Amino acid sequence: MKSRLSSKFTTFPTLMMMVLLLLVLLFSNLCSPVFIMATASKIEFEGRALLQWKATLKSQELLDTWTSKTSPCNWTGITCKYNGHQMAMITRVQLGELGLEGKLEILNFSALSSLRVLNLSDNHVHGSIPAAISALSMLTILDLSTNNLTGIIPSELGNLTRLNTLLLADNQISGSIPPSFGNLLTLRDLEIYDNRITGPIPHSIGNLTKLETFYLYNNGINGSIPREIGNPVNLRDLGIAENQITGPIPHSIGNLTKLETFYLYNNGINGSIPCEIGNLVNLRDIEISDNQITGPIPHSIGNLTNHETFYLYNNGINGSIP
Repeated sequence: MKSRLSSKFTTFPTLMMMVLLLLVLLFSNLCSPVFIMATASKIEFEGRALLQWKATLKSQELLDTWTSKTSPCNWTGITCKYNGHQMAMITRVQLGELGLEGKLEILNFSALSSLRVLNLSDNHVHGSIPAAISALSMLTILDLSTNNLTGIIPSELGNLTRLNTLLLADNQISGSIPPSFGNLLTLRDLEIYDNRITGPIPHSIGNLTKLETFYLYNNGINGSIPREIGNPVNLRDLGIAENQITGPIPHSIGNLTKLETFYLYNNGINGSIPCEIGNLVNLRDIEISDNQITGPIPHSIGNLTNHETFYLYNNGINGSIP
């Protein structure tokens, strides 16, 4: 009995030492930079990234509320969200129409991992769209329209699989539409008009079955309209006018029964108007003037009882008016 008691008492200090050691290790981890960044200092980490970007802008006075003395949640254009532990994180950066002048390449996107909305529209942002923007994996809205952006659309944008709105219109972007856009399965609004985009419409566009608005007009798009254009059956507005598109209108266009506006004018489209166009019973505005379309006006056009505008001029249409 005595030996057993002594054994228990001798192991007690050992157990205490182990407990103390564990507490020391736990405390050191709690104080580590990684832990601090992931908890109370997350908002500070995000704020520092935005302040570093502000320092590179030529129009810093437009963001005078952005200072290290105030919480980023009180800055112009910033929206925060609080989780269950009352930890703030930046979810929206909305700086449209402020006249900001600078580049995107300087912004540390990886620091803004909680961002849902990035709106920099109607500014003077120049340079290219950096591939690093794909670090914003939670993004649902990206609006970079009406700026001075150049260069190509990075294929990495296809990694932003939560996007429902992608607006790149009215810039000077060149190159082609990356096939990786076919990964954006939740996309509803895709607008890339008024740029310098060339190359064909990628077949992968057919993957975007939730798409409602697709505007590509006033670019240098060439090649034919892919038959996959008939896959996004929720499409309401299709604008691919003022390009260099050739070939016929695909029969699959008849699948787009929710279509309301259809702009194909000022291209090099040939062949005849497919009779399936009569399936587009919600169509209000159809403009396919200034092309090389031949053949008669199909009788099925009579199904379009909601249409208000129908432009076919400057083509090779023949036969009688049905």
